[in-house]
Amino acid sequence: MRLLTAMLLFTAAPLPAEVKIARVGSMIRVMRAQEVVDNGAALEAARGERESLQVVLIGRPEEVRGIRLEVGDLHGADGEFIPAPQVFREHYVKVSRSTPMSPLPPGDYPDALVPQDFAWQPLPAVKQVNQPWWIDVHVPYGVRPGMYSAEIIARDAMGAEMARTKLMLRVSDFDLPVVPRLRTSIMTVWRRVAEVHGFDRQKEPPSPALAALLNQYYDLFAEHRLSCDQTYPTYPDGGTGRLDLKQLESGMRRQVLHRHASTLGLPIWQEWPFPDPLGKDRAAAMKYCATWMKTLHSLKAGQRGYIIMGDLDEPNSHAAYGLVRRWGDFFNEAEATHGVRLPLLVTEQPTPDSWWWGSLDGFVDIWVPHFSSVWQDMEGAKGRRDIARRIKAGDEVWCYAALVQMPQEWLDSHDGPEQLAASNPPVWCLDYPAMNHRVPAWVMPRHGISGLTYWDTLYASKGVDVWKNAGSFQHPDGSVHNGDGSFIYPATKKRHGRDMPVASIRLKWLRDMCDDYDYLMLARDLGLEKAAMQQAESFARGFGDWEDDVAKLLNARRAVAALIVQTQALQAKGGAK
Repeated sequence: MRLLTAMLLFTAAPLPAEVKIARVGSMIRVMRAQEVVDNGAALEAARGERESLQVVLIGRPEEVRGIRLEVGDLHGADGEFIPAPQVFREHYVKVSRSTPMSPLPPGDYPDALVPQDFAWQPLPAVKQVNQPWWIDVHVPYGVRPGMYSAEIIARDAMGAEMARTKLMLRVSDFDLPVVPRLRTSIMTVWRRVAEVHGFDRQKEPPSPALAALLNQYYDLFAEHRLSCDQTYPTYPDGGTGRLDLKQLESGMRRQVLHRHASTLGLPIWQEWPFPDPLGKDRAAAMKYCATWMKTLHSLKAGQRGYIIMGDLDEPNSHAAYGLVRRWGDFFNEAEATHGVRLPLLVTEQPTPDSWWWGSLDGFVDIWVPHFSSVWQDMEGAKGRRDIARRIKAGDEVWCYAALVQMPQEWLDSHDGPEQLAASNPPVWCLDYPAMNHRVPAWVMPRHGISGLTYWDTLYASKGVDVWKNAGSFQHPDGSVHNGDGSFIYPATKKRHGRDMPVASIRLKWLRDMCDDYDYLMLARDLGLEKAAMQQAESFARGFGDWEDDVAKLLNARRAVAALIVQTQALQAKGGAK
């Protein structure tokens, strides 16, 4: 009887199903239950670039859970190799309510890219599930152009091979600039980092453990060719405003020379580090600003310095405009007194919303309008083209994303759509098409815009756990903006075994956008601006005129890369003669 029972149990047990493996592009969101088609095309990258591939394991949840992906060095001809890539497992977060006007439905979205030794999140109880991994290949400077490949092997918890495929990469014969050409300022408040990781946010200076964690955040941004707004090692003594010049130079050196940050912000607020910088502390505050900026100049990086002040963010009244002018006067006077440039950045468009507020011309050096304001000024039928006017006057213009802000003129000209599928001023929310994160780079050069800012790194409305709930920004009007203000997931020792910043897929898209911009700037340097912008026009003609077509984006990128390679080769040949 026991033998018969054992035989019945054995014959009733399901046979192990084959775990399938597929490669997909980095711009595709792999949902848990969608059909996945393998794309065997090779990645393409320049030297100095990071390029990504997703590898999806498809099978029963109990078979997929616990799998680990192994990827070795990529080998090319004549013994050349590229070091093994980074491998992350994709973690899903839930979109319970869609962001306003989102064309994508609620559901579980892959976004956090966790180390493979992190605990697995529960998998859905379905017959077949997709679990994607993210592979980041970094192409070192100095490697030869050509084809490289590596084996990708999926192993179960016991080490047995479950599936395998191949990673292929074609290296183009040109270098990305060491310092990104796109100037960026991503707000990363050290006290917020302390808070979400359970450190004392009031203790200053930060403990050695917190200081090390802050460096991880700064390093992560640098790996993604982005610059955080300020770094703690470049702060003054908060009580006196005194600068430790040795510490300041060391902090600056690490940020601009080691991390190759495109920008670095001078730390100053309306009442810090001086109680009354516009009044009785004016001379001391000016000297502090000038000393800080001159130290940056001593490292041959003075052009990367700027001032960003939260107190002046998005001025929206006569009084707020007046405050900007007072600070503009302060920095103009400091420049004249101490002989060093102190460029003031303000998140505002050059055209005020009300004539009564007056003008900020001559008080602002770096204007940062929202994407929607850029569309209104440079592309809308009623635009005044004030952005072009300020660039002609010698100012810089950057731009920024925040929430879903569509101008009424844009809505009217597009018949008042209920959903934003393409051609909208880009929205950087989780449940919007990936193309929103890449389009800016292909449009900004057309308008002479040279930088980007973003308003937060770790934002979460009260009660929101970003690891489970994508609704990071709960608007007072009741709407939810998924992922807004939250591009990094904070892993903590209590929850994950160690404190560290975890990149999102959206952060990878911003990195690729920075690389796109570098491609276009390299083409411009070679006299190929017109040809490069013609490629951009194949899918992106403006902030309000673009197509959600990844194939066209990649084709344009490939064409611009070919133009760069061909022109550099011709110039090298001519120089050799």
